[in-house]
Amino acid sequence: MYAQIFLGIWMLVIGVCHFLKLKFLLRKSVIDILSGDELASFQKGLIFPHILLGMTFIIMGIFGNKGILSLPVFLGIYIILGAVSITMILINNKKHSGYYIW
Repeated sequence: MYAQIFLGIWMLVIGVCHFLKLKFLLRKSVIDILSGDELASFQKGLIFPHILLGMTFIIMGIFGNKGILSLPVFLGIYIILGAVSITMILINNKKHSGYYIW
């Protein structure tokens, strides 16, 4: 449970860093390839998926600890919400670089 919560907090921190347009979390190749406007648009596209993923980790960590949901429902919701966030990140990568994964 605590690992999920800390991972969720880390994803929220990444989302906030992208919102503030901080570049220290981006790889050098990403910074070199994208121009200033493209880099700002790239980071803007990463804000919502990272915040959604962070909130998913935190909420599902709490639900898993409390035992509110049965295991099949828990896993189904976790997979669906995680897949949506990861798909949004991959689409943002494809939009700005031409590749799904850098």
